[in-house]
Amino acid sequence: MDDSVKKTIQKVIEETFEQNAQITMVSLSDETGLPVLTYSKDDDGKVSEINDYGITNRYAALAGASTSLGERTLSTISQQEKVRLIHVQGKDRDVAISVSSSMICLVVTYPSGSSNLIAERLSSQLKSII
Repeated sequence: MDDSVKKTIQKVIEETFEQNAQITMVSLSDETGLPVLTYSKDDDGKVSEINDYGITNRYAALAGASTSLGERTLSTISQQEKVRLIHVQGKDRDVAISVSSSMICLVVTYPSGSSNLIAERLSSQLKSII
């Protein structure tokens, strides 16, 4: 991925954080599961990129494993189904993983933060960029 595309993606992610106060983290992986960008918001509301490979790899692995598990589950139902969105509502955080042909987008929000809607919208925006 070249620098101009990465900067455009960063702008989209920053705008997404600005428009949705409930978001605590956004992690992007490519279609092979390799981490692309991970951003988080600290307790003071400051948004910053996470550059620690231990952390970014962990979130990429979580998104990839969740997608793989979802696809295996659906394959027992029908061979024609594909995983497009995984949404988990937890006590402290909601997590949504949106899957497209070019990107896996993981969004973490506070409860009732509509992580599934944010992940789908972000995935759609990024599809047009990549």
